[in-house]
Amino acid sequence: MKYLIVLLTLATLASCSTALHQTVAPAYSNSVVVNDIQQTVLLGNCAPQMLQIEPFKSWYIPNYNIYQVDSSELAAISKAFKKKRIEIFAGTWCGGSKSDLPKMLKILKAANVDSSQIQLIFLNNTAAQYKQSPGHEETGKNIVRTPTYIIYQGSKEMGRIIDSPIESFEKDLLKILRTEPYQPHFYDLKL
Repeated sequence: MKYLIVLLTLATLASCSTALHQTVAPAYSNSVVVNDIQQTVLLGNCAPQMLQIEPFKSWYIPNYNIYQVDSSELAAISKAFKKKRIEIFAGTWCGGSKSDLPKMLKILKAANVDSSQIQLIFLNNTAAQYKQSPGHEETGKNIVRTPTYIIYQGSKEMGRIIDSPIESFEKDLLKILRTEPYQPHFYDLKL
């Protein structure tokens, strides 16, 4: 009988723990893995600070430091970003992500965009999980090129920068944030 009571208590605690864990789940998974093709990559919803550890900092820090933000656009970006958010789909294995993601993150920081408005999702590059994240945040979002930057107001997509900007990250961001006509590269590609 004692054994049965202990089992029931443990089962109850486990279900409470699971329910509690689901409601207070961390915002970041911060997964550093060696994938099927022996590359060390970030996967899933990660904090930008993860880019400042090896082996990622070897490309992130130089590309972040060398980029000169167009300061003439910062006040407008900061103002226009109110009540908006951005999802960034990237790959630490991707040349475009390595060169451009540091630029975008530097612009967002310089424009005082709150970190709660930025979701950074890293995708895999293996054959079985190509351009997928462990949490499948990319599902239904037609992520065909990386990096892809999607700007939202509420749950509505306002626009996206695919792969690289048309004019500059600052100017392209402002066009999307101001709902001006904007057509990104590769807009017609579909999965």
